[in-house]
Amino acid sequence: MKNIHRIIVSAIILIPLCFSGANAQSSFGLFAGLATPSDLVNQVYNTDLIKSNNVTGILMREAATSGYTIGARIRQNIDDQFWFTGGVSLVRFPQSVIPIVNQVNPIDTLAIMTTVQNVVPIQAGMMYQFNKGLVSLYVIGDVTYNYLMNSVDVDYNNQSFPLPPEDETKERIGFGFGLGLDVHLKIITASLEAKMNTINFIGRSPSEPEKRFFSLTLGVHFGQTQSDKP
Repeated sequence: MKNIHRIIVSAIILIPLCFSGANAQSSFGLFAGLATPSDLVNQVYNTDLIKSNNVTGILMREAATSGYTIGARIRQNIDDQFWFTGGVSLVRFPQSVIPIVNQVNPIDTLAIMTTVQNVVPIQAGMMYQFNKGLVSLYVIGDVTYNYLMNSVDVDYNNQSFPLPPEDETKERIGFGFGLGLDVHLKIITASLEAKMNTINFIGRSPSEPEKRFFSLTLGVHFGQTQSDKP
């Protein structure tokens, strides 16, 4: 958790500094919502078979349940309908309980593994705004630098079956694309956004499967969210 805090605190400090130096056609926003993972997000060892001391265990893994995401984002106007976007977020998937059973004797439970997945994406991308008015639609695409952090606890029933160590933090490059809706009010802009995110497109090992999550978020922006260019 210390790594998460350091990353988020650093990003929260940098984003307002960028915002304060931007021109008037920019905004700073906060968002939060649901994150639904693919069925491979909680595959900690990139396999569901683990061999240790000549014993092979099967991870009776189910997909992680839906989690949440919170984050901050800036928008900077580039052209009449194009905006630069940048930000940082925390995505957290709740605890998964994974029994590990003996491949030879399935009634023999070797261990119970408990995992929690955290992802910290640092994002930079582009947004295209289709129209102006009280309600506007947009599409968004971005590249992300992702910190993937697994918290793993194991309760052993068989001490002769030690699990291999797992790196606490991995760094991967990913991408995302989505659709959104802005409601432009006098003081703030409210937004609803649906987005598909791939978190390990570049940098993963040959045995590591591609991992994704879908996010549905509500947000609020302070500042200018529509171009005043004719």
